[in-house]
Amino acid sequence: MTAAAFGMVLLAAVLHAGWNLLVKASDDRLVTGWSQAAFGALVFSPVLVVTGVPWEAWESIAASSLIHTGYALALIGAYDRADLSLVYPVARGTAPSVVAVGALILLSDNPGWIGFAAIALIVSGVIAIGLGGHRPGIAWALLTAAFIATYTLVDGAAVRNLDAALPYTISVFWGNTILFTPIVIARRGLPRIMATVRAAPMQNALAGAASAGAYGLVLAAARFAPLGLVSAVRETSVILGALGGWLLLGEPFGKRRVAASVTIAAGLILAAMSG
Repeated sequence: MTAAAFGMVLLAAVLHAGWNLLVKASDDRLVTGWSQAAFGALVFSPVLVVTGVPWEAWESIAASSLIHTGYALALIGAYDRADLSLVYPVARGTAPSVVAVGALILLSDNPGWIGFAAIALIVSGVIAIGLGGHRPGIAWALLTAAFIATYTLVDGAAVRNLDAALPYTISVFWGNTILFTPIVIARRGLPRIMATVRAAPMQNALAGAASAGAYGLVLAAARFAPLGLVSAVRETSVILGALGGWLLLGEPFGKRRVAASVTIAAGLILAAMSG
């Protein structure tokens, strides 16, 4: 993995942990999750005005939009049932191993033995952070991980054939927003949605921009580095997520999760060396 790709994915990890923290801390996670997707689409819409929608990838855009909607609902369901420092590591940490195997089978994307060792360390570390027994939300977190692995494979394959990672990302955000909107309206109603959005418009706008920007960076990096490694390095955001849950939301952290963070750091060093 090149230094540029490595830096892009680490920045994406910071942005991703930030918007997840905002969703978990929200009084209405469903509306907040929807508004972030919608704001993310709106903030970057000028890019589509200039570049246009990459219609040659419309099948991937449609599939990814549907998968992202399922991912959002699963993630919100998990956060409604368990701590950020539990759900986030389990959901994000389980996905890379699935992505690495899927990318190897479907894309002939072999990160090499050092890369696989890095993935193993990172995955074992993030799972150790999150797994602490049979707690509510684990099943939802694992469902979220399945959606993450699926959309990563779909989108990673799509951008390899495009020179338009950011327009593709924005198009997916728009597709997600279109599919997500009627679900939120049916569950919450327009008055409640508008009241929640008005309560923190700047926060939702920044979080939406961070969400779209983070995924755009990941897809751009996936064009130049093995998809399994990109996914694994991205999931180091779980360290930030666990710290945010502990320091900002008052969730437990513990010595075991610190040790797991050291394991993740070792995986990061191997990932940087694998290129």
